Amino acid sequence: MRITFFGPPGSGKGTQADRISACFGLQHISTGMLCREAINSGSELGKRIRKIVESGHLISDEIINREVFSRIESIDDFLLDGYPRNLSQAIILDDFLENAGKPLSGAIFIRIPDDEVTRRLTERLVCVCSNKYRNTGNDFLKEGDICPLCGEPFLKRSDDSLEIVKKRLQYYYDITAHLENYYKNRLLEIDGLGTVDQVNERIRKELKAWE
Repeated sequence: MRITFFGPPGSGKGTQADRISACFGLQHISTGMLCREAINSGSELGKRIRKIVESGHLISDEIINREVFSRIESIDDFLLDGYPRNLSQAIILDDFLENAGKPLSGAIFIRIPDDEVTRRLTERLVCVCSNKYRNTGNDFLKEGDICPLCGEPFLKRSDDSLEIVKKRLQYYYDITAHLENYYKNRLLEIDGLGTVDQVNERIRKELKAWE
């Protein structure tokens, strides 16, 4: 099985990608992970990526395509998380996989309404020790509360401000939302509302058809 996950920011793609890849024995490939690995390697490419990230710009399609393709060319079953991000990447990915004789099985689209995107991202907190986002839906969890694992306070990420969340959502509609139409004949649309377990059960149920 070869699948990609996409959806608006805050839809839970990363969390579900972790669970689904483990459940179905897929190699989980995240563009964020690939970029962090390149940066930590200290290579010339890593230095270029660090400068791009620190300047607040997007990493070019050329760099992202090359990093993803080098990772998946020798893998039969994988889950792509955060890629493709735009229509151009999706077309190039299909060409690459078709030529390799292992076409994409399809795409998982996790749908949540805009007001839920805003609520999730503006209310979430991050714990330094685990780098996991924690939702502030429970009254006891607030910024400054102490993590029971490391003793450090829960913090709000700087790019989870309302202004930046609106920009991220607009970017999604301008760039990434076009993938829904591109993948329409091989798209599984999942309701992203509910608990992590509920959403995960929906995805697993739908993916049984692609095994």
